[in-house]
Amino acid sequence: MLTVGVVGAGGFIGRRTTQIFCQKTVAEVRPIVRTTSSAMALNELGVKAYIADATNVSSLKPALIGCDVVVHCAAGSPWFIRKTAEVTYQSADQAGIKRLVYLSTASVHGQAPAPGTDEESVLSDRQFPAYNNAKVQAERTLLRLREQGTTEVVMIRPGIVTGPGSSWIVGFVNALLTDTAYVGNQGKGICNSVYIDNLIEQIYLALTAENVDRQAFLTGDRETVSWADLYKPFVNACGFKIEQLPSVDCANYQPTSKERLREGLRNTKLLGEVVSLTLGKLKQAKPAQSPQQPPLNYEMAMLYGCQYKLPHQKAQKMLGYEPIVSFVEGCDRTLDWLELKGYSIKR
Repeated sequence: MLTVGVVGAGGFIGRRTTQIFCQKTVAEVRPIVRTTSSAMALNELGVKAYIADATNVSSLKPALIGCDVVVHCAAGSPWFIRKTAEVTYQSADQAGIKRLVYLSTASVHGQAPAPGTDEESVLSDRQFPAYNNAKVQAERTLLRLREQGTTEVVMIRPGIVTGPGSSWIVGFVNALLTDTAYVGNQGKGICNSVYIDNLIEQIYLALTAENVDRQAFLTGDRETVSWADLYKPFVNACGFKIEQLPSVDCANYQPTSKERLREGLRNTKLLGEVVSLTLGKLKQAKPAQSPQQPPLNYEMAMLYGCQYKLPHQKAQKMLGYEPIVSFVEGCDRTLDWLELKGYSIKR
């Protein structure tokens, strides 16, 4: 039986990965989290969580010893993204782990990728969003380290991850209920969505697939989904009509000076650690808040303007990936979850 370490098991994707892997009898799961509170939150899954710092090899390596495969789901600032990719590979390699499955992002291709984009398209780390650049740099670091090490690397690139607990959904519903929700370009742009369980199905297949070392795989739902398609079930369930929502024209959006300053600082490697740690402390000092729909910014404007559905044929061919949950069923499951969480849902 495989032993699978999940780095970042306290987050949305990591927690659901841990939950689903626990349900599969072919894998023993070892969730790895940053804090005691995150470890305690995983107790209900019936697994022991390990506490480790994914930015420190001496901390992370002991938590990985004994694992066969590691899945990296940890999320954070651009500095954190770059640092944890490097440290996780070094820790895994020193621990003698066979394969690292790294959760990257479709945003390495930009929020509005050009038609024809696929896994073989050239990546740039000179994009405006620092997040995109950090993920590109993390992938390059992993491939460079792989040349020197023995641990295999497989990279998964999801787009907009939906489902129960998704901040994209919860934030939008919260915005609906506070009259602050909006759509861009009337919701006509393509949303490169992937339901959370579909993503985890691809991650699961990547644990043991043959001849996939050093490969990257896009993932997505079977259906071509617009932003209006994504939002409409939740708009209707909250008693509204999508036509009532303000629509913002994103075609000529230009980043504000505040955005340029923020992304410039986040892109700076020299100051990245200082900025990351400072913002992290400020975030911890604030009471936890429920997600909200992001205000219109460069990233959102590009996402709303997307006109191309990213392909996942490579994953179908090399991993045997097929989406296991339809878009409609995924929306229904998410509505059920929202209802359980106390939201007033109309069916």
